Amino acid sequence: MLLYLLLASLRGALPVTGAAPRKTGEETPGQLRSKADEALLKKDTDTALSLLARAIKLEPDNERNYFKRANVLKRAGKASRAVEDLDSALRIKPGYGAALLMRARALLGIGRCDEAKRDYDAAKDKEGSGAAAGCVAALQAADKARAKGDRRLELEHLAEVLEKYASDQPSHLLLLRARAHYDRKDWYECIAESGKALKQTPDDLEALELRGSAYYFLADHAMAKTHWQQALRSDPEHPGCKSGYKKLRSLTKKDAAGDKHSANGDHEKAVEQWVSALSVDESHAVFHTSTNLKIASSYLELKDYSNAKRHCDAVLSQDDKNVDALIKRTEAEIGAEDYDGARRTAARAREVSDDDRTRKNQQKAEVAFKQSKEVNHYKVLGVPRDARTRDIKKAYRDAALKYHPDKIAPDVSDGERERLTAKFQEIAAAYEILSDEETRAKYDAGEDVSGSGQQSQGFPGGFPGFPGGFPGGGFQQGGQRFTFTFR
Repeated sequence: MLLYLLLASLRGALPVTGAAPRKTGEETPGQLRSKADEALLKKDTDTALSLLARAIKLEPDNERNYFKRANVLKRAGKASRAVEDLDSALRIKPGYGAALLMRARALLGIGRCDEAKRDYDAAKDKEGSGAAAGCVAALQAADKARAKGDRRLELEHLAEVLEKYASDQPSHLLLLRARAHYDRKDWYECIAESGKALKQTPDDLEALELRGSAYYFLADHAMAKTHWQQALRSDPEHPGCKSGYKKLRSLTKKDAAGDKHSANGDHEKAVEQWVSALSVDESHAVFHTSTNLKIASSYLELKDYSNAKRHCDAVLSQDDKNVDALIKRTEAEIGAEDYDGARRTAARAREVSDDDRTRKNQQKAEVAFKQSKEVNHYKVLGVPRDARTRDIKKAYRDAALKYHPDKIAPDVSDGERERLTAKFQEIAAAYEILSDEETRAKYDAGEDVSGSGQQSQGFPGGFPGFPGGFPGGGFQQGGQRFTFTFR
């Protein structure tokens, strides 16, 4: 008995193994723990953690120091670090019931459900053990769904885990959800889930790769570049980020070159660059949509209506409700004089979205169809409906020279002479309407502008474009014969 008391007194007098020597006047571990409790009551977790770190340094073999710090860490939302302290407490005192239960709850909160169940079983906590078992079952079901490629079912089971059990929203489960959304091409959901994971672990390479890829497929190339570059700073050889970044650089370089050529009016070179950009990544649907629309616009500028329509159709094959593609397709069909097709396409665009754009587009198609059944002034001059003013003027001068009355052979019949003269008047009337911006706009809108031309009025002061008429020239009209010398 005396020996036991002696040993006990010696154990109390000697410092704990590994403990830092306490300086005179320095607070004891017990005092530090008490102050930490006070700080925690004030929700000052930083101070509490600092005090408990000092207590552990002075008394590293006291399980209570680790237990108390674990409690603070858990309240601070740092459950994984809390588990590490609880591991230390249980190594010092294996039967420490309070630490066992706290670790079980912490493990369940971070989704380590099988480990949580073992702790609950050891603590003989049936309710906790049942919850952990439910978590394990849901995770196993998610694994099976993933193996079968059923991402929808996988997401359902992961939602069950995160909503019912893993209250700390652990990053590894968030990344599983992000990956499932990525595989389903739910880019915004993938960005949201991987963003939550990055808040917990800012340098997680998988999260950076996933989030960058989701931004890439949304054609937010600047954000994709930012995420991949961050990952590559940590691991320059990361395969996913490295290949994605390389592909992105090639694609954006070609796209920018196409934009520059288009802005400079060189649409052939613009198309060449954009088509090359499309070949970089066949799976980039959003980029393909926007780029095919740009290509279609350039082909419309080039009056290549067949290719313009082809690139609109490439967009519509992926999204038959793309209004921009439907409107550009209408324009291409009008240009190609497929007026029935233009009416159908315009009607479809308005069916998808009944707004000012689609109403104007449909009106344009209907007017073109109506005018195709009447005298089409554009067709008379041989110019497209979107011809520039200078092109209209050139076409008129060429046609006027061709059908000038002086070109009529003297021996033609009166009937043929009248036909050619009428043709010349038709050309002049078309020019009169199309060369005036206001009158042309009315004509394009389907308004009656028949009074604007001079088919039945003659041409006072000469023919349009040739002030004063044709010097020394003329034509036969009303039984009179006029002779012109056209210079």
